[in-house]
Amino acid sequence: MFGHGFQSWVVYQRLSLRLPYRIIVQTIEDLFGESISQGTIVNFLKNLSDYYSETEKILIKKILSSPFIHADETPINIRGSNHYVWVFTDGKHVVFKMTETREAHIVHDFLGDYSGVLVSDFYPGYDGVKCRQQKCWVHLIRDLNDDLWKNPFDTDFEAFVLEVKNLILPILETVEKYGLKHRHLRKFQKNVDKFYNNTINRTYYSELILKYQKRFERYKGSLFTFLEQDFIPWNNNMAERAIRHLAVQRKISGSFSNSGASAYLTLLGVMQTCKFQNKSLLKFLLSQQKDIDQFKESRRTKNSTVMKT
Repeated sequence: MFGHGFQSWVVYQRLSLRLPYRIIVQTIEDLFGESISQGTIVNFLKNLSDYYSETEKILIKKILSSPFIHADETPINIRGSNHYVWVFTDGKHVVFKMTETREAHIVHDFLGDYSGVLVSDFYPGYDGVKCRQQKCWVHLIRDLNDDLWKNPFDTDFEAFVLEVKNLILPILETVEKYGLKHRHLRKFQKNVDKFYNNTINRTYYSELILKYQKRFERYKGSLFTFLEQDFIPWNNNMAERAIRHLAVQRKISGSFSNSGASAYLTLLGVMQTCKFQNKSLLKFLLSQQKDIDQFKESRRTKNSTVMKT
């Protein structure tokens, strides 16, 4: 009864603009004189999710061909029960997957034979992934700062944090100036070795320092991968950016239905991919194309005749 174009417009209202079902129903009646139920909107989401299942497969294939993949996870409420949504992105393509627990089996399954670099936070579920890894320095710096603010009189910890700062700040300044290029960053490997010899491989009695000493020891092989390979990100900001829309929607909606969440996540991957590529979600949906990379928006040409008054 309703064509692809109309369903695309409705899904856009729900997905991109985050409008509640009741508002969309009222808008459709006001604009088009059509009366539909909220359940019909859910069906539209499922219909387009099925239609763009091929798009999701294309996105997965392209992500797995990238030299690095960002991953992150966040809880989601499904009818009163906690589930977890996982995001995978290369900064240009995005997909979401949902699991009933926070067990990282989905990460192992998704990455499988992946030979690139996984960029993630310090959640232990990522540790067993076989590919090379780069841990997020933003998370580490944030944790150090938080503990520093909570323990203002711990001079030993303050000195430890200063040593970390002296190590990482020149590296990040070089990244800012020259980009993530091995030829500019490899010189810092000597500083890293010196940091471990003089700062990490010492005897400490502060429980706070011991906590970070263990973290630096455990992740020695995955904190500095970006020094060794070109263009490997030193933070996981891209995954957090990709998943932020879901976090906002979660606050608005509270909970999702199981089937509704699955359809929503498929389309959310399409939407975030369009956003990362600076393309219009609505125009892509209306085009009925399935490969976002191949989609090119038609742009209006400016009228060369200027009216003068």
